[in-house]
Amino acid sequence: MWDIVIAIGNLILLPSLLPTLLDSRSYIPRITSAFAVIGLSFIVAGLIGEGFVISPVLTSVAVVLWAFIFLFRGKPVSG
Repeated sequence: MWDIVIAIGNLILLPSLLPTLLDSRSYIPRITSAFAVIGLSFIVAGLIGEGFVISPVLTSVAVVLWAFIFLFRGKPVSG
């Protein structure tokens, strides 16, 4: 049951990352996105360690989105 609850929470939070990722004018400092990637990676490891199936997959999607934010939105846009 907890796997489903965590998965629903992830489904609610994941769309909030998309505007930042898709808007080329967005800027998130790299330190912020790096901490998000590292922290969420530890959460994924813990969820897998607890034997959950669905929530680690969805949390891994968040890790990938934050990694893309790190790579593509980590520098201020000059203009």
